[in-house]
Amino acid sequence: MIRKIGMIINYRRPKAIFLAEHLLMWLKNRGIQVSLLEEDPSGKNKLDIPVEDIGSEKPDMVIALGGDGTFLRAARLTAPHQVPILGINLGHLGFLSEVEEFAVFPELEKILSGQYIVDERMMLRAELRRGGKIFQVFHGLNDVVIHKGALSRLLQMNVWVEEDYVGHYKADGLILASPTGSTAYSLSAGGPVVHPELEVMVLTPICPHTLNGRPTIIPATRRCTIEVENATSEVMLTVDGQTGFGLEEKDQIIVTSAPFKAAFIRIHPQRFFSVLRNKLVESDRGSYE
Repeated sequence: MIRKIGMIINYRRPKAIFLAEHLLMWLKNRGIQVSLLEEDPSGKNKLDIPVEDIGSEKPDMVIALGGDGTFLRAARLTAPHQVPILGINLGHLGFLSEVEEFAVFPELEKILSGQYIVDERMMLRAELRRGGKIFQVFHGLNDVVIHKGALSRLLQMNVWVEEDYVGHYKADGLILASPTGSTAYSLSAGGPVVHPELEVMVLTPICPHTLNGRPTIIPATRRCTIEVENATSEVMLTVDGQTGFGLEEKDQIIVTSAPFKAAFIRIHPQRFFSVLRNKLVESDRGSYE
């Protein structure tokens, strides 16, 4: 039974705030308690909803109002607490979202009556080691990326899977993607499409300076270690294209599957390849917000 709902909003979209206002009234009329899980960084939000910490005030579900970027942010926040997310697409692509803007209220009616399932997706854990010590830990739904800046020279990186040396890469960067993230940046860099039910990681070089720099699929039960041989102030580690951190020479990034999974609320049977085909046709005019 759903009694409490958290919201994550793309505050840069007036449409998202407008819909949140209507959702708030609609849910309160049905006895549902609503809270925000993030502050509005601009301070302009006038929604009469409390901001609560998901760790102390755990909702029964979370609604993400925005595009795929909003959904990714919601996944990183909710996955450690095993709270399922419903994505409402207010962007253009909406690859991860379940509900389109025009169908919000009838679809929510189904969810409140229990007509939904929960689809679990593998998350990634990235551990940055500096000087042999854990310096920072990140989690992501789509990918962990090591990349150079616009004016930097090619990166040189060594890669291991467990203790097995994979090889030396000279490239603009490396992507380690989850099955969900295989259809994002990794796909653009020439990586394979991976069905989300599989438990693997995809290692995809970005513009490799070699004739044999092919994408590699790694079991999710294994640990992948990437060591950066050369780095400048422009070399970055990014997670889901949203969280960034500067890297130094000899930094090691150790990527594994996370100990928890993201949970998506699904109302309709998911036909992965049908969604993939339809959404990627729209991607040329897509937005990642």
